[in-house]
Amino acid sequence: MDEREARLRRTCETALEGVRLQRPFTVDSFCEALAAKRGRPIVLREMPDGGGLNTPCGLWVAYRHEDHIWHVKATSQRHRGQVILHEIAHMLLDHQSDAGRSSLLAALPPEISPARVRRVFGRTDYSTEQEHDAELAGSILDEIIDSLPTARSTSREGLVTRVDEAMAHPRKYRG
Repeated sequence: MDEREARLRRTCETALEGVRLQRPFTVDSFCEALAAKRGRPIVLREMPDGGGLNTPCGLWVAYRHEDHIWHVKATSQRHRGQVILHEIAHMLLDHQSDAGRSSLLAALPPEISPARVRRVFGRTDYSTEQEHDAELAGSILDEIIDSLPTARSTSREGLVTRVDEAMAHPRKYRG
């Protein structure tokens, strides 16, 4: 692992300290857990159809008190998750540059007021250092998520889930 990847991994690990996941995993429940830790809501939204070739497949729109992640509708759940983790990586890496901001604001759905947007990043290509870092950090997040602790439930269903997890991956859940 090179120094850049190691730095991104440390940043992601630090950002996810204390995040507890629901099982079975969903990107929606991950966003809820991360939002609770950060004290800032993360709102997941589908982008309207009809964007064209240069329209991003994902956007992170930072408002004063919350973050919105827009993703394309017509995609698989796996691709949707990759897009969302990429945008979360921009948030966790605290990317500041608004390069291409005007074209991204033009791609936003009409209900978004550009005046309220503090930061916007779009996932269109990987030619910049920040886009490359967000893509790599998104993959790192995907790896780290597998090792995050599970939110424990005291209900019978929670007990069954914990036993099932322990039986499915016995090495993973050893203390």
